[in-house]
Amino acid sequence: MKVLYFDLERGSQTLGSDDNIQSLFGYPVLRPQTWDRFSNIIEQIYTKEKTTEKKKVGSLEITEESFKVVPKNGTVVNTVVLDTFSELSKKFQRSLTDKDGTMKLNQWGKLKNKLDSALEFISQIPGIVILNCHSKSSTTDMGVTKISPYIDGSTKEDISKWFDFVFYTKTITNNKDEREYVWITKRSETYDHAKDRTDTLPAQMPQDYSTVIKAAKDKGFKNVRILVIGSPGSGKTMSLKTLNKGDNNVKNTNDK
Repeated sequence: MKVLYFDLERGSQTLGSDDNIQSLFGYPVLRPQTWDRFSNIIEQIYTKEKTTEKKKVGSLEITEESFKVVPKNGTVVNTVVLDTFSELSKKFQRSLTDKDGTMKLNQWGKLKNKLDSALEFISQIPGIVILNCHSKSSTTDMGVTKISPYIDGSTKEDISKWFDFVFYTKTITNNKDEREYVWITKRSETYDHAKDRTDTLPAQMPQDYSTVIKAAKDKGFKNVRILVIGSPGSGKTMSLKTLNKGDNNVKNTNDK
């Protein structure tokens, strides 16, 4: 499997040395320092292609136009990982702040538009796309704890729409008094972004991408989009090692 791994906050040591990561993922670690540098790397690797498709609606034939994102020059990329989208959003937000570190009201709308445009593009990348996000807890007026993606602005409210799977990380202690990292996959008041479009995964499961990708393949998914939300040290980066467990490729819309 060929993985583009964007280490946006220097957390890759969890996976080992840069040489180990390149051996694991097939490509070197990418560490863009700013939003513009991240965008530049993406633009060097991917391009948009306009597509048209004719569809029958009763006796009518309509033409539907859209675009698809494809790697340039036949470059093979099976998986793209952003670790973390929380930090990537901060990188753009910093470009909008005044000298005193504050943002004007109209800049919040600009932040929302930029992040939504990025998510729309990223969601069109063929293959497997994984976004890690830090989490932030809050308590409602009814006393319910809610855990949300740690993204400033309103993008966090509807970010789940871009993904097939949204998991929350959790650390538990098993019967042998050993620590285990699991994913919460089913929605609740606390985990209200949780999502499983296959509706086949257990409500709580080990952090293993091979299980998720197999479930998507069994349902005929052409591409797989996964958002993982959790606090630092809860397995978000470590679980990426399971990407090379078994046959984790999916046949995407741009496979030849």
